[in-house]
Amino acid sequence: MAFVKFEDYVPVVRPDFQSELDTILAAVVQRTTASAETESPGHAIRAAHAKSYGLARATVTVHADLPPAYAQGIYATPGTYEAAVRYSNGLGHIRPDGYLGAACGMGIKIIGIPGPSLLDDESDATTFDYNLINNATFFCNTVHDYVTIEPLFAALPDALVNETSRRQWLHDFLTDAGTLPPEKWLWDELLSMLSFTSIGRQNLLTYTYWSMAAVRHGDYIAKIRTQPTPSSLDGVTHGAVEVTADGEAYRNTLVAEMGERDHQFAVQVQLCADLNLMPVENTSRQWPEAASPFVTVATIDIPRQDISSADNLAVADSTSITPWRVREEHRPLGEIMEVRREVYRKSSILRHEINKQARREPASLADLFG
Repeated sequence: MAFVKFEDYVPVVRPDFQSELDTILAAVVQRTTASAETESPGHAIRAAHAKSYGLARATVTVHADLPPAYAQGIYATPGTYEAAVRYSNGLGHIRPDGYLGAACGMGIKIIGIPGPSLLDDESDATTFDYNLINNATFFCNTVHDYVTIEPLFAALPDALVNETSRRQWLHDFLTDAGTLPPEKWLWDELLSMLSFTSIGRQNLLTYTYWSMAAVRHGDYIAKIRTQPTPSSLDGVTHGAVEVTADGEAYRNTLVAEMGERDHQFAVQVQLCADLNLMPVENTSRQWPEAASPFVTVATIDIPRQDISSADNLAVADSTSITPWRVREEHRPLGEIMEVRREVYRKSSILRHEINKQARREPASLADLFG
């Protein structure tokens, strides 16, 4: 199978990108600052993935004898690395689980990766991050659309509680607040957003998690996902998550499951075989596996452990995970990833300042957990 070469990808550069990004960053600053009063008094939270469910010790093992197209970048050489895995809710609120959706994240921090990070202010850090979520697509593709969609996202789930506000929310999302002609309505983006409503509530260790957006994969272009291995999935004993009976059902289920047995995820890569069928700039469209299957390149092992303490949540809260804390061979691609570069960085810096938390990357698991 022939795959698209990274050198053949041409980024789209919009003339108003920086001015519209500045608008978004100003909103991020305002929302992050206000969250210390409106969401968690005295404590600023993330604009997305605000509620942590736990931080787990793990190892990532890169497999040997991978096909050449997949043995790229950090996956070119077999080896085992320390890692930490953060589970979270996707919304930017701290509430009981019944008032939040089922969109949940798996943030992975791999430690001990050689080479300079793409983040200029920490080029010597040996950490490498993945930000993944339990949905294959993302609901926004350009900085222009993000200016409108980001505050709509922040209004969830409250905007959907009655028919009037729900209709207005859907109208504003689809039409970019009435500014778009029908032929440019954001159907891909809206369908992606609505796909999040079909996610079932289940044990966080049983979901599959996706990068949603594309990344460079050495000489090629890829999307990333993690998936529980069959043996790990078969051993799960706490499958149901009853949010109506327990406001902390996701965390309590995760704590119970991790305290009983080991768990394992496969790290998988889907290479782009056709830029028209598998676009980089449209993260709202799922890449068909019939065109290019996911191939396992590494394994995440999460050993049995106790994550029940309040200290665990405190460390999870202070841990920064961003899609740009990677190496050049795994550079995030597409306009929405360019937006994420500064949004994540600005949010992290401001949040740590407000919360008086040290913002530094760990050199080991002991450095992270103490």
